Amino acid sequence: MAQRIIYWFRNDLRLRDNEALFSAVASASEIIPVYVFDPRQFDKTKLGFRRTGAMRGQFLIQSVVDLRNRLREKGGDLLIRIGDPEKIIAKLAEEYNAGFVYTSKEIAPEETRIESSLSKNLKLVNIDMKLFWMDTLMHATALPFAIAKLPANFPAFHNLIKTALKIKEPLPEPQQITLPIEYKAGPIPILAQLGIDPNELADADAAQVSIGGEAVALQILEKYLTDYIKENKSYETADPLTDTRLSDWLSLGCISAKYIYDQVKKEQANTDDTAIIDNLLSRDYFHWTLLRYGPRLFKPSGVKHNFLQRWQNDNAIYEKWTNGETEDNVVNQLMNKLKTTGFLTSAERTTCATFLVNKLGINWTWGAMYFESHLMDYEVSVNWGRWNNIAGVGEVE
Repeated sequence: MAQRIIYWFRNDLRLRDNEALFSAVASASEIIPVYVFDPRQFDKTKLGFRRTGAMRGQFLIQSVVDLRNRLREKGGDLLIRIGDPEKIIAKLAEEYNAGFVYTSKEIAPEETRIESSLSKNLKLVNIDMKLFWMDTLMHATALPFAIAKLPANFPAFHNLIKTALKIKEPLPEPQQITLPIEYKAGPIPILAQLGIDPNELADADAAQVSIGGEAVALQILEKYLTDYIKENKSYETADPLTDTRLSDWLSLGCISAKYIYDQVKKEQANTDDTAIIDNLLSRDYFHWTLLRYGPRLFKPSGVKHNFLQRWQNDNAIYEKWTNGETEDNVVNQLMNKLKTTGFLTSAERTTCATFLVNKLGINWTWGAMYFESHLMDYEVSVNWGRWNNIAGVGEVE
């Protein structure tokens, strides 16, 4: 057994069904949980708004606070740092003489670049890193096809996967987390320390903005199960994962896709409604699409490499859309709702995106960047994959 493991939390801000953390606790006598706030995530884009807006920044802070509290209940703590994770984690591993760094595996280009850089830094001090794939229902190696053979659209994927689903049981919370005798936990930052003026929250509708953390995520899931699955009632829309706002917490890993699946399946004897299971599979498909096509997902030509479609890069027209000042009152109301709540239903997102793409002809990647900044449930593969499809440059139908 290793003496000490650094556990680096990323988009897995939970204790329940966290395979990497569970494995770390089982593999070492001491665990040092760490979360690093990366200021680069809050930088402004070329279009003038933050990559991560103030509401989502506050949601992240709340989720980290909840995680620290839950770790303390287990006898542990959460070390908080601000800076470049690839440098900070390596430095901590060396300072604490850790045998390993355990963390979750990400697939987006920037996140994998950080992983690679951290791995190189750790090798300089002879420390290994172990990555765990745990953001999807199934591991990539468990799929009934190679990623290179990913079906061209979600219906084709769904037909192949629905009879081959092999979802592992979610793991319990660790019973005990043991820290070294001496450690410096560090304070959790406020928005200003991340470069965000708190006044950027002035227009937020506090009553409609989600509160971060695993504890709230579990409550939201239980309410959905109680109100719909246990009552044998179908949800009002085809996308309960998004429209219940459960996706807000799923996006930061405050709850896992496997845990949602498991809890729904345990109650599903009461109903034939499979909507949320289909939503989880659709989310998986977007993840596999990003893994399969990588940077193509973020280019105007999209996954399809459609170079014939031309887009306008007109700031004035674009800003009318972002500011809710178009000729369409419905779109205007929805864009204002997004700005004040960080939320749009699945159908409302399609309405706003379709207007930008088809009515205004504006570069769809600009819309995707705006949603990235403002949506509380932003996930890179899901957001950019949906925009690919609406723009007609994706593969999903």
